[in-house]
Amino acid sequence: MFKLFKEAFKTANDCIILAIPLVLFMWILSFYFAFSNAVVDTPAEIGLAFLTVLFMTGAFLSGWFYMVKNAIQISKVVYVMDEDRAKATMNLFKDIPYGIGKYFISFILMSLAFILIVSITAYLVFAIGREFIGNVFTPEQLSTALSSTQDMKLFISSLDLEQLQKLCMWNLLIMGTTTVMSYLFMLWIPEIIYKTMNPLIALFKSIGKLFIKFSKTILLFIYISILNIIMSFLSTFTLVHPLLYILIMVIYFYFIVYIVVLIFSFYEKEFCEEESNEEPKA
Repeated sequence: MFKLFKEAFKTANDCIILAIPLVLFMWILSFYFAFSNAVVDTPAEIGLAFLTVLFMTGAFLSGWFYMVKNAIQISKVVYVMDEDRAKATMNLFKDIPYGIGKYFISFILMSLAFILIVSITAYLVFAIGREFIGNVFTPEQLSTALSSTQDMKLFISSLDLEQLQKLCMWNLLIMGTTTVMSYLFMLWIPEIIYKTMNPLIALFKSIGKLFIKFSKTILLFIYISILNIIMSFLSTFTLVHPLLYILIMVIYFYFIVYIVVLIFSFYEKEFCEEESNEEPKA
């Protein structure tokens, strides 16, 4: 596993070009959100904006993840000339339209399934928390507390011991649920790209594979979680200085590329190479 972690760094470095579509998509999405926030008012416009974001996301995910898969394949090839490697790497952009054509519907359905699963889970968590923990504050108090950092500090300082205990229990419930869901979803996308285009069937198969390789997938998930905590800590410095903000954003996009490459490399090593080795020889 530790060898895989190291190799994923090399692959991410060799294929750092993967960050370009990611940065462009995030920029376009942020621009569209700002535009929508200014002009969208009616329910029909909200629905249209949702469909637009859904299709944009489906197109990006289908093309980009297929590009990631092929980037990992290129990283395994030994090139005599650096020019050949550079040419093969640049050709990865040509994989995006093919990936969109092949996986677009799969990722549209996956996005809808993800939203539905998260919504149902959030409702259940809220219902369980309200039943067994109780309410800590009213929606009006929460809205006021979220208006600024200072208001949040004042709100927390106003809570008594019992309310603080309830707030901690709520945090544990939400964090626990989020952690479990993140683990269960970890191999969902690689399963779609490598094996099963039907997103619902892919979800169940990917969950099964998590438990087939339980010790390895847990170790991988812990490693990713530690890196995520480090990135969350670094993100607190983004407001200190504009140059520091730019540096951390560069690290953030590299972090995303590395994590995706790591998960895809793990899936390929454990569930693709292993199956090919088990095939009977003629």
